[in-house]
Amino acid sequence: MAEPQESDSSLLVVVLDVNASAWARSPLSLDKAVQQMVIFINAYLALNSENRLVVIGANHKECRYLFPSDPSSIPPVHDIQVYEQFRVVDVKVLSGVHEMIASEMDDEDQQSLISRALSMSLCHIHRVSESSINKIWSRILVLSAGQDSPHSYIPLMNSIFAAQKMSVLIDICKVYGPDSVFLQQAAEITGGNYLKVDTNNEASLLQTLMFTCLPDQYTRGILNAPGNELIDFRATCFCHKRVIDIGYVCSVCLSIFCQTAPVCSTCDTKFSFRLAKSDSSQSTDKHSPGSSAMSSLTIK
Repeated sequence: MAEPQESDSSLLVVVLDVNASAWARSPLSLDKAVQQMVIFINAYLALNSENRLVVIGANHKECRYLFPSDPSSIPPVHDIQVYEQFRVVDVKVLSGVHEMIASEMDDEDQQSLISRALSMSLCHIHRVSESSINKIWSRILVLSAGQDSPHSYIPLMNSIFAAQKMSVLIDICKVYGPDSVFLQQAAEITGGNYLKVDTNNEASLLQTLMFTCLPDQYTRGILNAPGNELIDFRATCFCHKRVIDIGYVCSVCLSIFCQTAPVCSTCDTKFSFRLAKSDSSQSTDKHSPGSSAMSSLTIK
């Protein structure tokens, strides 16, 4: 596998959690968070003229590409004090976030579609990698203010393992609320950073982004990034979508359940439950045709 070089270009996909109900409880407002994110994006684009950027907004209703988008909708402004590329990014990201907030007419307290946004990010990264001649090192940055959604555990874990196979780093900036178990696993499995932002200081988000999330893969190899030793690797059961310590695993599809069941709800495999026997009897015992065993699982 090729090692990252200093001159290699990068592709950064920023996933913004723009769920208004989640940000309403945060000491840091969404407007100030987006403004600091835009400053970080400009700094990223200034590092290398070949760096590429994608910004995706996610709420509980939809996921939308905020940048790149139709550049014709931006009126031309000739200002020698503003770099044109920075202005285009600033206008598209800020206007796109405001449009998504305005589209949330109800006050439903639902979680954002982070798993769908990660799937869109990986699809875009794969498309760019396949069409590019030179190697592009890709990474994803998620700005989250909501809580985990147990119903999105399966698609989220699929995206995490896909990112690991594609060598895509996932950085997480958790702005408000308890630590996200799923996003902690995403950062740990893919080799990214999970960072809890101090929202009591309004400038802490920009400081965290600049000093931890701005370095690319090559620079991170020579830096001592902050680690997170207290990571919860517990799984979520497929039946009730609850985080469990001890569960049962289907030996066919590896689905996890918190209770025993005669049939796997995922692959419809029929389980055979047997009492523990001696070694001599176990050697002669055989599975019945068309049945499978359900194994117990202890998660530490």
